[in-house]
Amino acid sequence: MMMNDIVLVGFGGHAKSVADCIEREGKYHIVGYTDMREADSRYSYLGTDDELHTIFGGGVKNAAIGIGYMGKGAVRQHLYATLKQIGFYLPVITDPSAIVSNTAVVGEGTFIGKCAVINAEASIGKMAIINTKALIEHECVVDDFSHVAVGAVLCGQVKVGEGAFIGANSTVIQCRQIESNAIVPAGATIR
Repeated sequence: MMMNDIVLVGFGGHAKSVADCIEREGKYHIVGYTDMREADSRYSYLGTDDELHTIFGGGVKNAAIGIGYMGKGAVRQHLYATLKQIGFYLPVITDPSAIVSNTAVVGEGTFIGKCAVINAEASIGKMAIINTKALIEHECVVDDFSHVAVGAVLCGQVKVGEGAFIGANSTVIQCRQIESNAIVPAGATIR
């Protein structure tokens, strides 16, 4: 089976999780990564983001943003806009261990980590991070550029605004709304 090439944009801890899921999914071949500087990685360093036009011109049409959320929401949004302007496609990256309902909708560039669950009629916007073991229950809406961290639970019909962060092991009880750019602390329960 021939795999399409993909470039990782930004390389740190989150990028390692994204790369692992890309490899486990088996749909894309990672050609390397761009970042401000070379990292300790088994992937090829392709230079700074200034090289993205050249990489695209060389035939790599797919990209995945490897920068996590904390304190970098604006950076992720800027990179997304830059990549789209160049012409890159940002596929949904889903670990094979994740469960995504056939009736869920997931937007471009979203990352769904190991053992995450996205249940019936949930809607996930573009460029969201649904991290390891996160649970998004039925009819939840998670807007663009939001991050549901490791082990967080959104009970049914929760609405998460754009750019919000739901901390690790937190729980948002059903039918609640989290405002755009809000931060729900790790371990918190929103009733």
